[in-house]
Order: sequence, then C-alpha cells, then structure tokens
Amino acid sequence: MKKTIFLIGGAVIFMFALNSCKTDTNVLDLDKTLKFTKLTVEEQKTNIEQNAIDLVNKMDGMQQTKGFVALSHFATMPFHLSQPVYVIPFRQLRADLLNNDLKTLDNFNRQMRVAKNVGDSIWGEWNWDSNYNQFTLSKNLSNTAIFHFPSDSASNTNDATLTITYVESTIAVPDKDPVEYMPSSISVVLKVGTTEALKAAFSGSYNADATPTKLSQTLTIDKYSWSADLSNDKKNVSATYEFKYDTETLLKYQLGAAGNFSESVLNDSTSRPQDIITSGSMYFQVFNIAMLGGFKDFKAFGDEMDVIDGQKNSDKDRVTKQVAAINKYLKMYAYFVKENQKFADIEFYVVEKTETDYSNYNFNTGQYATMTYYDIQPRLVLSDGSKQDMETFVNTGFEDLINRLNELQPMN
Repeated sequence: MKKTIFLIGGAVIFMFALNSCKTDTNVLDLDKTLKFTKLTVEEQKTNIEQNAIDLVNKMDGMQQTKGFVALSHFATMPFHLSQPVYVIPFRQLRADLLNNDLKTLDNFNRQMRVAKNVGDSIWGEWNWDSNYNQFTLSKNLSNTAIFHFPSDSASNTNDATLTITYVESTIAVPDKDPVEYMPSSISVVLKVGTTEALKAAFSGSYNADATPTKLSQTLTIDKYSWSADLSNDKKNVSATYEFKYDTETLLKYQLGAAGNFSESVLNDSTSRPQDIITSGSMYFQVFNIAMLGGFKDFKAFGDEMDVIDGQKNSDKDRVTKQVAAINKYLKMYAYFVKENQKFADIEFYVVEKTETDYSNYNFNTGQYATMTYYDIQPRLVLSDGSKQDMETFVNTGFEDLINRLNELQPMN
C-alpha cells in the first residue's frame, strides 16, 4: 500500500515538473473555485507557449552577468595541480544554475559543508598567483575565507573578491566519523571591483537528530534571485522555492502538508502514509501559468486504497478502482494566474500497455510471449471538454518555443 500511494504522489510531482505570478498569500487553497477561460484551446496553447518563451528570454541573459562570469571563472580556473576542495561547491553551483536545478541552493549548502570538513583548511585570505596558477595564503582567519582572483579570463589583476563565512551549529551530522556539525549560517559575497555581483545566504535550525525545523536560503546574481524556505513543527511541513527576475516570478514551487511528523511516527515501520499525512497540496508556476493539486483528506484516500489492495481483483480492475479513488480525492487543475482563470482540470486514467516477456519463450512459434500491464497516467481535461494526455497536448502548437530553444547558446 505504501508503494502504491507514494507512486501516485510521484506521478503528481512528475506532472508538476513537466507542465507548469502568484500574489495570493495562500496559493495552496484547494477550496478556491476558478471559472474556465473563454479562450479556445488553440489560444490557450499560444498563451502557454508565450509564457515559456518569455521565461527562456529572461533566463538567457543570466550567463552574461558579472556575477555569473566571475563565478564561472573561479570554478574553472587553470590550477597547476588538481582543483582544491573549496572550488567544488562553486563548480556545482554553476552547473546547477545552467541546468535550472530545483535543488540548486540545497546542493550548494551541502557541498559547502563537505568542503568545510574535507581536506586542508580553507580559512584565511588567499591571492591568486598567475605565475604558478594557484592561490597563496596571505593571512589566517577563523571561519572566513577570502579569495582574490581575476574576474574573467581577460583580466590581468585580482579584481574579484569572494568572501565566505561559515558558522557551525551544535547539532552533529548523523553517522559521521570524525564528527561534523550542521551549518547554522553561511554567507557568500562575490564582488567585482566594488560592485556586489553575487550574494548567497543560509540559516538553519534543527532538532537533536539533525532534521531541520527551519531553513532559509537565498542567492542573488544581478537581477536574478533564488530563495528556498522550509519549516517543520512536526504538525505542519511547508517548503517554497522561487526563482525571480527583478520582481517578476519566473518559477515557483510550493508544497504543504499537515499530519504527524514526529520522529516516533516517521521511524515506526508499521506507520502507513495516511498515519503520517492528513492533507497535502502542491503548487507549481512558470510565469503566468500555474498548477495546483492536493488531497484534502489523505487518510480517507489511503484507507480506500488499502481496501482496494485487499480485494481479489484482476490487474485491470484493481488499477481501474485505484484511478477512481485518485480522481475522487485528488483535486488538480492548471490556470492562468493573472487572469485567475482555469484552462484545464487534471485527472488520472488507465493506460493498457504490452511488452515482450523475455522470460517466456514459445519454442513452437519461435517467439517470446507478450504481457499486458496497466499504468496510471495523468491527462488534461480542457475547457472544451476534450481530454488529452500530455504528449498529445504538447506535440502541436509549440513550434515557436522549439525554435527559440534551438536558438539558445549552449549551456557550457
């Protein structure tokens, strides 16, 4: 039962990842009722495509900012020997930014913790020596590292300064020998000349077992900014990730769940998903396009799925009943944010698939047998009542977006 429920949750997350400017303070309001847009399906596709093109156009300029250029140069400098460990977090940060990874901030903070605890101490003031292609230490410092280096390949002077301040908490990282401690705060400031070109900050508080109770992360490069927040009081868990250009939201992801998230319940092997979660919602936004979905009564959903699993059904009947339960308890739709108008409801349906069974060979026919299985997939219910799976929906009407993506410079 756990596997089935978490697979359904994974499908919901997958939908958000494939498809997606909120001003409401509660974007996870499942009771909100929206009217369908009066746009035709073709006009809706044009609107969606233009939002995606606008996103691409905004993001295309990030690689030309002073902060990103200096970050890239620091991460790829021609060291005489192997790259020092303190370069790795910034190399990972650069790669994640290019890939628009939702875990960019989390990956960076985790890499910073690793760099702090692995290899030689980085704390001190360092100057790039272009004759030897390495940093040389000029001053010892505590919990602070300062690097002076050329801001780009054309610079002949150390005109960029990267300052890192790292403060540990008193909470130990589980299962680490020698002992490591979770970060309490991290500050990163990159200046080119006297201009602040990149700034990152992290603060965190934890339970005794190192599970976070509150995390806050930010990153700013020129007019581009990223933020991530998490809170957990053992009854309610919420997380928000947002990527903005100036004041405009380019990408936003938000989730919230209510239930019992105490250590005893989470660590109890007999706990069912509905024993942990009572309700939950997810929100995903790209520019003016958003998707919202969630369960108002996750316990009732889990209990009904348990009943189905306990019945003697054929594979097809079992999956058919599961889909009916999903559509009964899961509310999910896509809408235009500024207009506050829905362009599609989202439902799940059964897809019959066949594939070759290589474990079952028929010597009489000289062929392998085929086997049939049933998959649960999401689809759009559009404003005109038609139903389309995601592949069918995106196969036509997005030619301009594809052309714009082909025009982009390589992400290197």
